[in-house]
Amino acid sequence: MSDGLMDDVWGSEDSDAELKLAAQDTNKLREQHSKRGYLDGIVGSKEVNLQQGFDEGFPLGAELGLQVGLIIGKLQGLVLLHGAQDAHLSNNFKEAQRELKINSVLSKEVFDAEYNIASDSHPLVDKWATITAKYSQTYSIKQ
Repeated sequence: MSDGLMDDVWGSEDSDAELKLAAQDTNKLREQHSKRGYLDGIVGSKEVNLQQGFDEGFPLGAELGLQVGLIIGKLQGLVLLHGAQDAHLSNNFKEAQRELKINSVLSKEVFDAEYNIASDSHPLVDKWATITAKYSQTYSIKQ
């Protein structure tokens, strides 16, 4: 016996409703898989491009890091030996530490679209290499 009241609570045996529900579930699942595939594609692409960018940029970054390290190291040694008598040297050392931070050395303005140094040499590194060479000459330090 079927009374309409119980059909509303427990649902009817209407196959159209079941098909509609199944189609909605299938569409929702398809949409989720599509989004997941899109995101996986983006993440995979970023990983490949990130590694490629790292591989291409590492030698230049390492060379710049070495040059900056040598400049800071020489200036620090000069300050330890002569900083008490040469306030200008001490001030230049502090300024070099500020200017040669990684975010300044590797700023976008220094590089071209291919991520090569836009000019023949790095302006900040050249500036401080010249200043360091002058102090080394002044205090008879071999380069």
